[in-house]
Amino acid sequence: AATNANQKLIRFGKILSDITEREVHLLASTLSKSNHALIEKDIITLFPGGIPANYEPCQSDHALFQIHVTKMTIQNRMVRLEHDANVAKGNAVKAQRKDMTKLSLVHMRRRKAALEELDRCATILTNLDASELRLERAKNDVQIVQSYTLLKTALQDIHKSNDIENVEELMLDIREEMENVGGIGDGAIYPEDAIDEDELNEEFKLLELECENEECSKAQDDAIEKQPYSVSAKDLDAQPTTGQQNEDSNASKAEAVPA
Repeated sequence: AATNANQKLIRFGKILSDITEREVHLLASTLSKSNHALIEKDIITLFPGGIPANYEPCQSDHALFQIHVTKMTIQNRMVRLEHDANVAKGNAVKAQRKDMTKLSLVHMRRRKAALEELDRCATILTNLDASELRLERAKNDVQIVQSYTLLKTALQDIHKSNDIENVEELMLDIREEMENVGGIGDGAIYPEDAIDEDELNEEFKLLELECENEECSKAQDDAIEKQPYSVSAKDLDAQPTTGQQNEDSNASKAEAVPA
C-alpha cells in the first residue's frame, strides 16, 4: 500500500512539474472554488474531503511546512555543492599535472568556497531540525493542556451530577458481586485439589525427555541413511556372482545324487 501511494505521488509530481504557470493558477483556482484548497499568500493547503466548517488557520502548521520545504531546498543545495567541490578537485589535479598552476589554484579556490558553503548549509540544516522539533513539542504541549482542561471539566460535571457516597456504595456492591461470581466460577472449573503443580512439572520433564529421545533417534536414522555405502574390491572378489551361485548349487545337487 505504501509503495502504491509513493508511486501515485511520483506520478502527480511529474504531472505538476510539466504544467505551465497559467495551468498552475487554473488548478489552484479550481481547487479553491471547489472548497478543496485554502490559499493564503504563497501557501496552498489541500483538503481532500473538503474544508471543514469549523476550520481555523494554524500558523504552526504553516511554519512546519515552510521549515520542511526549506530543509529540502538546503539538502538539494548541499548535494550540488558537494558535487561542485569534487569537480573542482578533479579539475585542479588535471591542471596541476599539465603544469597549469594558476588554473589549478582557481579550481582549488572554487573547491574551498564550495566546502565552506557546504559547512554553512549543514549548520543551517541542524538549526532547522532543532526548530522543527521544538515547534512540534510546543504543539503537543498545547494539545496536552487542552486535553487536561477538558478532563477537568468532565470530572467536575460528573461530580456535580452524581453523589459520591452513592458511587462508593455502588462500587462496594459491584465488588461483592464480582467476588461471588469469581468464587462460583473458580469452584466449578478449578477445584482446589484438582491441579498439582509438582505432578505437572514431572510430567512436563518426562515429555521433554521423550521429545529429546525422538529427535536424537531421528537424527541418527537420517545420518545412517545419508552415509555412503562402500564395498572393497576384495569383498567383491570374495562374493560369487549369479552364474557362480547357480553352478555351485548344481554341483552340490549332483554330488548329493547317489551313484
